[in-house]
Amino acid sequence: MKLIKRCFVLILVVLTAVFLFCTLLGPKQAESVYENRSLAPRPALSWEALWSGRLFQDWDHYLSDHVAWRDAILRDQLWLRLRVKRQTLVNDLVLGREVLLPYLGEKYPEPEEARSLGQAAAERLVPIREAAEAWGGHFLYLGIEGQSVVFRDSYPSYIHNHVAYYQKLAAAFREAAAERGIEARYLIEEMGEHPEDFYSRVDHHYNLRGAYLAYRTICAWSEAQGLPVPLLSQETLKIAPLSNPFYGSYNRKLYGLSPVTEQLLGFDPACMPSYSRRDNGVRTDAPLLALPPEGQPVDYSAYMGGDFGETVIRTHRPELPNLLIVGDSFTNPVEALCVGSFNEIRSLDFRYYRDMSLTEYLRLHPADLVVLIRDSLNYTGTEGNGDLR
Repeated sequence: MKLIKRCFVLILVVLTAVFLFCTLLGPKQAESVYENRSLAPRPALSWEALWSGRLFQDWDHYLSDHVAWRDAILRDQLWLRLRVKRQTLVNDLVLGREVLLPYLGEKYPEPEEARSLGQAAAERLVPIREAAEAWGGHFLYLGIEGQSVVFRDSYPSYIHNHVAYYQKLAAAFREAAAERGIEARYLIEEMGEHPEDFYSRVDHHYNLRGAYLAYRTICAWSEAQGLPVPLLSQETLKIAPLSNPFYGSYNRKLYGLSPVTEQLLGFDPACMPSYSRRDNGVRTDAPLLALPPEGQPVDYSAYMGGDFGETVIRTHRPELPNLLIVGDSFTNPVEALCVGSFNEIRSLDFRYYRDMSLTEYLRLHPADLVVLIRDSLNYTGTEGNGDLR
């Protein structure tokens, strides 16, 4: 019996040593594709970190992020929760009827100050409109309905979707924007009876058909300002599903094990004019549709190669107007499509751009058309692209 116990302890010690060895000396990743975040770097030894105790916390985070076979362990755990336990709520995601949706919490108070929030958000747009017009341009606010709002009926009855909360805020904002004469278009009005056809079922964005509606709306608005532009048709763009597996922002959190799947829609870049491109001040001439090798997973960052603080694309057609688009990742596929219709396309994402305010930027880089794209869950928010000034 003692021999058996000793053998068991010895095996346990060996396995622990092997696991620790692989954790410390095995290959390390800087980014987690599935979690969409940077992993903790190896802690640097210093007397200050050792004395304060921060060194031990840093090592704890480092080992947690780089433990051997971490992705495989997490994937197996998710497989059990999805396939065996059949859980509906996993990793802050709700497995709805043929769609993945964000879990928004069980309690979300109705804001009594909805009107004041809407008024404040609309008031923040006034300086932007004035700056655009001061330099001979035109300003448009383009509102995009949130994916969770469009698929609100797909939430199980026992999980809150908070649609009433977001719709109350959205209504307050729309009313306040109209009172101030902010020219606005709301894409939901262009989607007909089935807006869900224009949204991803595994990602929080609209799909490329939804982005095409945004692009078409911008082109129509440009023509209404006396600035006609060529409009690329969906047939010319050859919008079609890509063959690569699609890891949307939600499906990715499930390590690709989602029971709901779809393919990312792509377009034919060959129909676009020649262009030069700079990202964050560096000449890149990067593709408008950045695809991995055949068979490798693709995500929403395929459009424009992901998010950049500043992108400047010139198609060298001075007879066409110049466009400035401001917003988060909802702008990415729209920027790519607009290359076919405008002379210069500038894009700013103030989650990353820090050089100057939008009004200062417009003074240095006046544009014929300035478009701010926001989703309805963030109409009244102040983070990122919500308070530009």
